[in-house]
Amino acid sequence: MEFGHINIRQIMETVISKNGIIVDVRKAKFFREGHIPMAVSLPLTRIEQGQVTLPKNKTLIVYCETGGTSTQACRLLHEMGYDV
Repeated sequence: MEFGHINIRQIMETVISKNGIIVDVRKAKFFREGHIPMAVSLPLTRIEQGQVTLPKNKTLIVYCETGGTSTQACRLLHEMGYDV
């Protein structure tokens, strides 16, 4: 599966239209320093350990600082059955 990049406006439109969840996969320290409004913190390390409790009936919009971590997180979440 291929994952694309979207801007903040598209993020908000997707969250509203698909009743989605914005997921910040950066380290908790960076989340505390600032994040997209309404985002939840789910660092990549927790995803790798299988510590994901988000509902599977929601679309997840995943982001990080540059795109590498979020792409990795998307692959893992997709393998777990999430719509990302």
